[in-house]
Amino acid sequence: MTLWTMDYGLWTGTVLIVLFLSLAGCAALTRLRAHPRGLIAEEEASVLDDGHEDYVGVIHVHTTASHDAHGRFEDVVRVANAQRLDFALITEHNTLKPLRDGRQGWHGAALILIGMELSTRGGHYLAFNVTEEIDRNRLTTQQVIDEVNRQGGLGFIAHPYFKARRWTDWSVAGFTGMEAYNVAHDTLDENRLRLILWTLTAPAEPFYFSIIDRPYDPLAAWDELIRRHGRVVGIGSTDAHEFHVLGLKFAPYDVMFQLVRTHLLIPSDELTPERVYDALRQGHAYFAIELLTEAKGFSFLADNGAQVLGLMGDRVALAPGLRLTISLPAPASLTAFKDGRPIATSAAGHTWRLPVTEPGVYRVEATRQGKPWIFSNPIYITPPDEAPAPEDQPTAPPSDAGSPPPATTPTDIPPAAP
Repeated sequence: MTLWTMDYGLWTGTVLIVLFLSLAGCAALTRLRAHPRGLIAEEEASVLDDGHEDYVGVIHVHTTASHDAHGRFEDVVRVANAQRLDFALITEHNTLKPLRDGRQGWHGAALILIGMELSTRGGHYLAFNVTEEIDRNRLTTQQVIDEVNRQGGLGFIAHPYFKARRWTDWSVAGFTGMEAYNVAHDTLDENRLRLILWTLTAPAEPFYFSIIDRPYDPLAAWDELIRRHGRVVGIGSTDAHEFHVLGLKFAPYDVMFQLVRTHLLIPSDELTPERVYDALRQGHAYFAIELLTEAKGFSFLADNGAQVLGLMGDRVALAPGLRLTISLPAPASLTAFKDGRPIATSAAGHTWRLPVTEPGVYRVEATRQGKPWIFSNPIYITPPDEAPAPEDQPTAPPSDAGSPPPATTPTDIPPAAP
């Protein structure tokens, strides 16, 4: 999404005139003040080393190769390098043209990978590590997912609760994960009127900070899909469509790339496409809103005090002395979830250790200044005598997978509409 696109509705002429008259206020949207890097935790030395490097980047980015974006490929490269990102995953609408044009690879210090966003009958689907175009008009949603897998790729359900194009086919299986946070649709799309009003008077940072909120519906859907399918990897996506009007930039990459980033944990000091995709498949990832504070250095481990037994995305057998260790790069409040329900909280601090006494799916969320900051992928604690589960997603959906995930928010979520 841009703040308004051909897909989601163009701004009216009246709004464009107002924005033009408010040039000074709008221009501020492109100027974010520099923010400090996260502080190093005092207790860092006492946290066990998991042997993985933390690589940070952005996922779900559109350029002029998509019909509804004005930002150029060169702009993505410039901003990614300026913000010291390690990778960016570009996903143009229904095309691999940038891949055919030889755009994938290293550009400065950033690894740029090319996927695509497929408009299927059941909703939008992000496909990575694919090399052949997919006829999404001829195929069903499940067949699109199967074709991505046939090519050795991996895929994610995109913006499942976007008003203009919700995800409707909850019967599918074989997907790697879903966007548990899509900043364009979970935040900006819900605040169009506020966006217009704020651009007249407010600088960028307070406005964007004011609209950041926990993505209740996508998180509830994520937890439910994990219950149905086993491992489902959650990512945070920018869905960036830099848009230009009257000489101004709206939803610029400079801003969007700070609003949500996905971190990948890779057991190497060398970044390669294969290692990016492996980390995504395994759920060795977390995502964070880094408008004010960077999240690099966060860790969420299962250990027994002497050795690391697993990290985000891993299955770990329940055993005596098992605990979860959460380490933060800056003080924050933490909430631990088990099977989608909050079970414990910790006041602002750097490190939290939580004993584990029963199997379940455990993940954590961190907040700063009352705003969401970090979202981990789960650690899956299994019964001690349970046989290891296969790494791949199931090939057939469970019997109850035909209905959308239920609402766990205070208000009911209506059935996903076409």
